[in-house]
Amino acid sequence: MSEVIGKRMPLKKHGREYQGLCPFHNEKSPSFTVNDEKSFFHCFGCGAHGDAIEFVRKYDRLTYPEAIEQLARDAGIALPTPSYAESQRAEVEKTLYDVLEAATQWFEKQLNTATGTVALDYVTKRGLRPETLRQFRVGYAPDDRTALHSHLTKAGFSKQLQTQAGLIVQPEEGPAYDRFRSRVIFPIRNASGKVIAFGGRLLGTSTNKALPKYLNSPETPVFKKGEVLYNLDLAKRPAREGNMAVVMEGYMDVVSSSQGGVTYALATLGTAVTPEHLRLLWQLAKEPVICLDGDAAGYRAMMRAAEVALPLLKPGYSLRFALLPKGEDPDTYIQKNGKTSFEQILNQAKRLSQVLWDTMAPQYKVELPEGKAALEAALKQLSEKILDPTVRTHYASYFRKLLWARPTEKPKQTAERSVHVEQMVMKHQSAALDTLVQRLLNVVLKHPSYLHKSHVEEVLSRLDIRSGNLEALRNALMSAASQAGVDDAENFLKCVSDQLPGMSLDSMRLSYVEGLNLEDAAYLWQETLAMYEIVHLNFEAKELEDSLGQSMNESILQRLVEVKEALHKAQARMTFAPAESDIV
Repeated sequence: MSEVIGKRMPLKKHGREYQGLCPFHNEKSPSFTVNDEKSFFHCFGCGAHGDAIEFVRKYDRLTYPEAIEQLARDAGIALPTPSYAESQRAEVEKTLYDVLEAATQWFEKQLNTATGTVALDYVTKRGLRPETLRQFRVGYAPDDRTALHSHLTKAGFSKQLQTQAGLIVQPEEGPAYDRFRSRVIFPIRNASGKVIAFGGRLLGTSTNKALPKYLNSPETPVFKKGEVLYNLDLAKRPAREGNMAVVMEGYMDVVSSSQGGVTYALATLGTAVTPEHLRLLWQLAKEPVICLDGDAAGYRAMMRAAEVALPLLKPGYSLRFALLPKGEDPDTYIQKNGKTSFEQILNQAKRLSQVLWDTMAPQYKVELPEGKAALEAALKQLSEKILDPTVRTHYASYFRKLLWARPTEKPKQTAERSVHVEQMVMKHQSAALDTLVQRLLNVVLKHPSYLHKSHVEEVLSRLDIRSGNLEALRNALMSAASQAGVDDAENFLKCVSDQLPGMSLDSMRLSYVEGLNLEDAAYLWQETLAMYEIVHLNFEAKELEDSLGQSMNESILQRLVEVKEALHKAQARMTFAPAESDIV
């Protein structure tokens, strides 16, 4: 197991096992273990588990038979002879791959011929460098009805096979002709890097002005466009490592973006996002970003993707949407502004829940009872499309909170604030507990009356505090609440100071909390408490994993499973705004 997996990712010996960063989800500390004695891998973070075949299948994005073949080749083992039907199917696929590879090589050569100058000029003007063209195997189909057909026929590939691969068209009457003519060719590869189809961009030299600007291969035994993402083979590793995948609209966007450093870019093939696309994307990142042009077509594509995603949502897995400025696409934007600016747009992408609210709310006159009732019914209908009961409940709660926000509140700002906090959590999960504890204590320092809420005192009492000064402050706050009460802030603070001899209360204050009113401070409390829970659970999980690394103990393993489940739920809760009862 360690040899098979070690060829694909770094592993370090840890006791009787091996450890590494899990390739199937984003993590900063290793929770992925490989056990040679028991011949399995297991990730305590995401639950991925299996034998060598399962690892190769999942890591290399292969079918089960392909994974077995890959392992057999690596080990030099001859596989048993398959059945006749399996042999026939494998032979067809192998032959299709062969003719598609031959066509790819021919297209590549045409780009560097005299007739290919027009295509080479086009991609050069679009900013693509020679090494990028080679990496993506960009080619050219000349404006000739039979050039490719003739070449493949001479190479020994039958007309039937060329037709089956989608390379030529055989009309009912008349001779066969090449499907791709006068086009820049972008080979479409599967997850293991084999060419399975082509996409072509029409050039101005075509003699037939009725041809479509973009053309893909038809579906074949090896190509189902609703199940394929362009550039998956090259993007899967950087996407997994960075927990970021971005879906763009076209080949040129992906190729140019990759050249600009955005190596985790993919594209659908002339179709809207499908359920299979989402399943592929969620294997790469928990919240892939759909990046669209900021025009009406981009808006419609966003809503279609949202409708597809709703039934498939599960805790921790969703979509985000980034709209570029009008007139821009990823290709032009990255070339003008660079990778850093583009990634800032991705980081500000709206979550699916926020997109649905921002889209639905303006369509109704919510100042009228009838309008608000209609919006409530529409949002309920949206929520009911979600099959997962936990996610469905939270979406309904999120919409209800925004719908019934008090007139003084600004629902959009509330949503944006929660999104911002979740981004902070995802970016700073390793933040020191003391930082979060100090923030919680400062809310009570600023607004002692917040201690009237029954759960606040309970939270203070169970905080895991590792700083002596913060421990002293927590004890002083609770003691002052019982002695001086919390209704008179001045007396409360005096009582706190009296119990902290030799310690400056001002040194413990946080300036950004001092300016908050009670309502904003309550938001900060809820969000910080959620962050504290996540960080604390992460620490406990890490300690349990370290213990398991020393010896496999059933009770420790069971506790680790419980902690991971609690952590998963805590992270899922951060996706939604606090309930209204927590704000008052």
